[in-house]
Amino acid sequence: MFHYPATNSERNHLSQTAARIITLANQEIVLPAGVTTADWALERMVWQNPRIKAFLGCIKVLDGVMESNYAILHCSPKRLLEIWKQVLEAANLIRTRLQPLLQSPSRISALERARKNALVALDLISRSVLDELDRFPQDIGPSQVLELRKMLCVSIGKLHAFLQDTFGELMSADPRSHHNADYYISKRFPRDIEEAEWLYKSIEQLDRYLQKTTQPRRESLSPLLQRLRQDLTVPVGRGWEDARGFLDTLADALTPKLREVLAMRGVRFYEMEILDRYMNSIPIHCQVVVALQKAGRKAVDAAKTTARHSLIEREQAGRDLESFHRAMASEMAFYLEELDRTLLDLVTFTPLWLDSLRKRRALLAVLSDE
Repeated sequence: MFHYPATNSERNHLSQTAARIITLANQEIVLPAGVTTADWALERMVWQNPRIKAFLGCIKVLDGVMESNYAILHCSPKRLLEIWKQVLEAANLIRTRLQPLLQSPSRISALERARKNALVALDLISRSVLDELDRFPQDIGPSQVLELRKMLCVSIGKLHAFLQDTFGELMSADPRSHHNADYYISKRFPRDIEEAEWLYKSIEQLDRYLQKTTQPRRESLSPLLQRLRQDLTVPVGRGWEDARGFLDTLADALTPKLREVLAMRGVRFYEMEILDRYMNSIPIHCQVVVALQKAGRKAVDAAKTTARHSLIEREQAGRDLESFHRAMASEMAFYLEELDRTLLDLVTFTPLWLDSLRKRRALLAVLSDE
């Protein structure tokens, strides 16, 4: 979690924060009775993730030739051959990559039903489309161009419908999925893939910045808090200046980073709520602490310059000044503790958020195993 060893108090706080936040940041995968996490991990790595990659690969090939029937019927011979070549490539991928990956049964009942349905659909598409593509001559003569155009109009639509519908059903049955099949065949799915990538990179940058704040936070805020509790006076001097520099930098640098992430698409509602709270509370706490110190020192300096004629007046002024110091130091300590706690929350939350995004990204794009 940290690049620097955490203190005992930080460990206690982090464990409490993690327990509170992890229920939001990381959705649990529920497996059927009798299926262990190890069973699912093996099936996911050997079969399910490769299946998803194969589907996405086939769909990507066909996406390049998803044109209207009018365009296919009237395109140039050169373009027609390009379309023909990509359709043959998609057909080959379905047979050589996708079909073998659908042979192994799943221990997940919903996924097993989807796999069996996919095999039935594959058998139908093989007899109605793939076999017909096999029978068509590879070298296209002038007399066969019109027939090829007509066949492509029908074949592309059938192949794409098979891939999209089967992929949607297979994904919705995946234990990691929280969407129905319609989501995976909609335009939102590829958009979410791109958004997840951008969001993940942004959170990585935010996390790296927060990790760098851990040591200066300990070196400046922790000593200041201790001094406020012990001395009960408005702080001045080198210790305060170090803390003031950290507070100013934090308010100026962290707030824009949080605002940038908050404005990105792909941030879910509960993540937005958490991030919005951090974005508002951190700079406010920084500014309040600085304002309290500034106002406190002005009041103390003014009190010291006020003339006191009698001993009673001077003693009363001393007691008033001591009470004032105690009140201001107490307020500063309160806001510093809140700031410290909020920073710890944020430092705890970002790795959990990254892990959640990593799983979300892996499920969407299946670029690498979790």
